[in-house]
Amino acid sequence: MKKFLRITAAGAAFVFAAAAVQLPVYAEDSGKSDDIVILYTNDVHCGIDVNIGYDGLALYKREMQEKYENVLVVDAGDAIQGMPVGTLSKGAYITRLMNAVGYDAAVLGNHEFDYSLKELLVRADELNCGYICANFFNTESGELLFDPYKIVEAGDKKIAFVGATTPETLAGSNPVFFQNEEGEYIYSFGGDGSIYERLQTAIDNAKEDGADYVVLLGHLGETDIREGWSAQEIVAELTGIDAVIDGHSHDVTPGLTVKSKDGKDVVITQTGTKLANIGKMTITTDGKISTELIDSVPAPAEDSGIAEDSWLEPDGREGRFVDEGVNSVMMQIASEYGNILEEKIGTSDYELIANDPETGERVVRNHETNLGDLCADAYKYVLGADVGIINGGGVRTSISSGDITYSDAMAVFPFANMAMVVEVTGQQILDVLEAGAMKYPGENASFIHVSGIEYTIDEGVPSSVKQDETGAFLSIDGEYRVKNVMINGEPLDTAKTYTLACHDYYLKNGGDGFRYILSEKCSIVRDSVMSDSDLIATYIRDDLGGVIPEKYSNLYGEGRIKFINSSAEGAEDTDADNAIIDDTAEETTENTNAATEANPSTGVGITIIVPSMCLIAAAVSRKKR
Repeated sequence: MKKFLRITAAGAAFVFAAAAVQLPVYAEDSGKSDDIVILYTNDVHCGIDVNIGYDGLALYKREMQEKYENVLVVDAGDAIQGMPVGTLSKGAYITRLMNAVGYDAAVLGNHEFDYSLKELLVRADELNCGYICANFFNTESGELLFDPYKIVEAGDKKIAFVGATTPETLAGSNPVFFQNEEGEYIYSFGGDGSIYERLQTAIDNAKEDGADYVVLLGHLGETDIREGWSAQEIVAELTGIDAVIDGHSHDVTPGLTVKSKDGKDVVITQTGTKLANIGKMTITTDGKISTELIDSVPAPAEDSGIAEDSWLEPDGREGRFVDEGVNSVMMQIASEYGNILEEKIGTSDYELIANDPETGERVVRNHETNLGDLCADAYKYVLGADVGIINGGGVRTSISSGDITYSDAMAVFPFANMAMVVEVTGQQILDVLEAGAMKYPGENASFIHVSGIEYTIDEGVPSSVKQDETGAFLSIDGEYRVKNVMINGEPLDTAKTYTLACHDYYLKNGGDGFRYILSEKCSIVRDSVMSDSDLIATYIRDDLGGVIPEKYSNLYGEGRIKFINSSAEGAEDTDADNAIIDDTAEETTENTNAATEANPSTGVGITIIVPSMCLIAAAVSRKKR
């Protein structure tokens, strides 16, 4: 049964009071406002049915069209990458949905380039509104590869959207895509400072073409952006712009006002990510610009003029109202996508374990396993870092021997975390390993599986990890239980800088209490390269050639993590201590099981939310890990 929005007396009073502040001007023939509404999205990252969803956006667009004569929809980048539904179609499913919604303009985000420039040009042809970018050019010819701006008519006004893409793209996407065969860069985003000149030229040309308003449609970012490249800093170098619709940094920015070079107040706005909000910019008939963020789409009112059979509340997405037409496109994609999920990406003669195959007990949170090794290797080798790490709490399930599908990869990594690379010191690596080992032999979601690293945990040394009231790591106030750390065969140098690959849950969001070690103290090298499930699928399919090699045959790993107890009488570093499965496999398994029984899980449970379409099997809150 459909649900309808009712306006209470209090709600009606609020509406009246708001209307009294500024009455809209209505067109004589339609009864609709002549104000211009621009709806905007950014960093959807393939979250097509997450939060509001594209079908919810389409319904909200229709609701606005019942009230306003002129309603536009634009996107500020990073739409086609970030989830398997994008990766497996190289963004084609996303452009199909954007066409169904009816976008009027879209700027290139850094991750639009992730499937190669050649593939992006195909997507650009598919996208009805096309892409714009005023600062992406060939360094040899100086020519732009995309239109610098697009003018859209709204009634008797012309709105120019000028595209601006962050120079961070050269590092944020695959650098090879921007180089020639000799490894020389032949494309640029104006990171040498020419971005300002190119954007100003586009603004000036748009005004000469008759634009009444110029909106910078940017994928630039407001926070944690390299100096000189943030939206605020770029606005300060430009004249003639009226507003900025931004993306890239995933900030939730309803409206941030900054001064342009000509002293004008310019509003910058951004919606967050994955359609958690829809942005709404209103340009009134007297030229005033306001912005707000919409976090939910109401059911159309009975007198809205929207046919009752043209919208619905999908199963599994209760309380979310969507456009039936766009939802049907999503259903078609779900059918096609489901078939792709079951396609084979590899095969294995060995079970890859998160749980003990005999008892079913979880071992990945306090022991090395072959699946932990494989996942850590995926981070290191796919992203080209010195070392790769993955927390045991992030490895959710085993992979059976036999054929491996993309669905199996998603089951291992259901959180849709984004893989990235940062620069860290050896001391930071040591502290991460120590925090991960603090509960051993008990379970710990932050128990660290490694690639390019070997280390020993001494159970005989009591943990001296200090944490704040939220459980975040603060310091080590005693002897380290982690010893003998080796990095690619060399002793760890605590003063040296290394590149480390992991997911954004640790490196950006400070998950598992690592914000004082990692997220607040590391320099980003490659940001949000791909989802973790895409990463492991890429490693198996491409790096390993679709066949799991013998190096992963040992259920309890290669012995990258060793275990000793220096307090035990006559303690030695034995095969049983290190859980290396050879001809003592049975004994080792029994020891591991006993440890598991003696130390039940100390981690919290999670709730896995599977959208009705199963398009995004990773819609689990990271905070529930």
